[in-house]
Amino acid sequence: MARSRALTPRVSRAWLWTGLLAGVLVRAWLLPLPGSPDVGSWKAWSFAGATDPTALYGVGGDPPIRRLIHWQQIEGTTEYPPLALYEVGLMGRIYRSLRTTFDDSPLLTALIKMPGILAELAFVLCLLFWGRRVWDPARAEWIALAVWLNPAIVINGAALGYLDAQMAMPAALALVAAGAGRPGVAGALLAAAILTKAQALFVAPVVVLAALAYDIARRRQAFVACLAGGAVASAAILLPIALRGAWPNMIQAVSRLAAHDMLSGNALNLWWLVTWVVRALDALRFGWVQAFTFPVRILGIGRFMEVGYPNPKPIGTAMVIAALAWALWRARRLRAVADWAFVGGWCVFAYFMLGIQVHENHLYLAVPFLAIAAGLTASYRPAFWAISLATAFNMYIFYGLSEGRPPVIGRMWTGVDLTVLVALVNVVLFVVMTKALVHKTSGVVS
Repeated sequence: MARSRALTPRVSRAWLWTGLLAGVLVRAWLLPLPGSPDVGSWKAWSFAGATDPTALYGVGGDPPIRRLIHWQQIEGTTEYPPLALYEVGLMGRIYRSLRTTFDDSPLLTALIKMPGILAELAFVLCLLFWGRRVWDPARAEWIALAVWLNPAIVINGAALGYLDAQMAMPAALALVAAGAGRPGVAGALLAAAILTKAQALFVAPVVVLAALAYDIARRRQAFVACLAGGAVASAAILLPIALRGAWPNMIQAVSRLAAHDMLSGNALNLWWLVTWVVRALDALRFGWVQAFTFPVRILGIGRFMEVGYPNPKPIGTAMVIAALAWALWRARRLRAVADWAFVGGWCVFAYFMLGIQVHENHLYLAVPFLAIAAGLTASYRPAFWAISLATAFNMYIFYGLSEGRPPVIGRMWTGVDLTVLVALVNVVLFVVMTKALVHKTSGVVS
């Protein structure tokens, strides 16, 4: 793909270094904070993985054993793919070398968050060095700073300690590689992303199609290279599990990723609105006003069906599959990396809005993709900033900056739960972005 003339003013060296330093300082301040309630599970995994990360699923058994992990007062299992477990296991090994008692501490919290910070840093450095050659310095620097200083990125990783950056940054770099004519690298990065968190599957077709679009005359070679890169990376990640005899245990564990009993896991989406309406209708004995102004709580799928509604899982799954298939079909003839990045962000947004069992942090993957789109084409910037704010708000309103640092915004300040109003705004935003997708692809659909 030919490099287009820069339309973005170059960031001065002083402002670039100031922005990078500001991001470092904010992360250094947030790292020791306890994070979200999930960080406790990551710590338990790091404790178990410090000695043998390949045994976190359990080893052997008929039926396969499902290992119960114990640490401090925490007891549980894991359903995450293996690369995420290798990373927290490595942090556990480092911590054990420093504190053999493996007691809880801010240092352990910081180590648990460190793989995500390193993933963010790797993305920024790749943009500042590789991105300058792929596109131009102005665009690469804009994207790097837009990610490094992004409130959604900072809250997700440095503050709350989620594991999304380890998945999203390789996935976004896979798109960069695809657009630079490196399909093998794209395939390897995409495999690493998927084997960290399965949500990367929602952008996988976009990355592959972008790799094929780089050189129309060599599509077959690009596809083979992408497949080979993914296969090599997958083998390197999965082989230790297979050699340990834990392959059936891993399959059993990962298959439970979609087993959570909830319509929406605090994701401000279509199913959060359904949750609000269903709970309000069930509380009409208190009066219409009070019923619709109760704080919204997660609604279990089992309870949803008990009161007479159909199973929402096949409905949500069908909507997501149909939406992604529609978008990919419309976008199949796109050529520009910016357009593919926007499509990737839209696909994540479609999953977030329409899918069942989606959590408050699951829109994160759209942010680096839309940052690439916005950095390369200014018309995508409103969508990028809107999704960044929506992602940051969704996490912050439930968990603040950490346990012990709750949100300063009250959910009931607005009478009707503020999360309901924001979910409605997200619906409108999804419609607007869908119209933008239709407009962008209207000239390429036969």
